[in-house]
Amino acid sequence: MSEPLPNPRPDADLIHLQAMSIVLDHALLVAGASIVPIWWASSPSITGVQLKMLSELSKLYGTDFADDFAKPLLASLGGGFLSLLVSQNPLSMRLKGAILAIPVVGIPLRYGTGPAIMAAYTYVLGKAFARHYESGGSYLDFHARQLREELYEAIGFGPVRI
Repeated sequence: MSEPLPNPRPDADLIHLQAMSIVLDHALLVAGASIVPIWWASSPSITGVQLKMLSELSKLYGTDFADDFAKPLLASLGGGFLSLLVSQNPLSMRLKGAILAIPVVGIPLRYGTGPAIMAAYTYVLGKAFARHYESGGSYLDFHARQLREELYEAIGFGPVRI
């Protein structure tokens, strides 16, 4: 009877679990920050939480991190892909119309979905950066294509060839 082979990457598995814990914690924090209905209060809070998440992931994977470079990176990734994904996806357009059609609760329900969308986006963002770091990259060579692939996989479009 042969003995099972030891896991060749026990440290990598542990680091991955820690990374996913960081990502989940910050996604929940973003959901809480998104509840604030005032954009000029919630938007900087969300960006701050996402920067903190990327900083902690970078530290976990032993990668340098600089807030001054990451802020525009987050703004371009979030502003471009999230709005495009939500505005151009036929499913989200139909869902928005259906929610708004519900009498009395439609509009509050629509605004209640914002925190869920931002939390999901933060989770996908963190997962994309963790995967990138695990492959040996740094935030300096992160490409938007990687985030787009993670987003498409998360919403069920499957792997996308770009």
